[in-house]
Amino acid sequence: MLRFTKKTEYALLSLQYIATKDGTLVPAKEIADAHGLSFEIIAKVLHLLGKNGLIQSIQGAQGGYLLNKEPQMISLSDVITAIEGKPSQLVECVSGDDPEDTTCSCTVYSNCTIKDPMTIIQKKMDEMLQSITIKDFLHTQMYHELSDSTITIDL
Repeated sequence: MLRFTKKTEYALLSLQYIATKDGTLVPAKEIADAHGLSFEIIAKVLHLLGKNGLIQSIQGAQGGYLLNKEPQMISLSDVITAIEGKPSQLVECVSGDDPEDTTCSCTVYSNCTIKDPMTIIQKKMDEMLQSITIKDFLHTQMYHELSDSTITIDL
């Protein structure tokens, strides 16, 4: 089952929190305390987000973190890639980028009957993860719209 790691969840919580502060420097300890999370884990997550250009760190006694981009410019896909080192992938041999990728170590790859439908599903998932941004995490209306809509995938 597709599932985000705790680090990705903490990254989303951190980015959401920083985005609500409208350009005010936010210390890692404040983020950790606000969510009842370990400072050490939040610090590691913030380091990865900074290393990947999603936030910037300002050092010093009055330092903290700022978004490096507007919330609508940081996609869920960007966050997953920053934290996990790669985009989400449903199965080993399918990435939305290259349907002809044959570097898969799966023993049934050459006779696989699900890789084509899985490639389509992967592309749809990639589009969805790219379309959802940190700005969407600031507004609850999106959740009502998603729960009221039907998602269709043409195979």
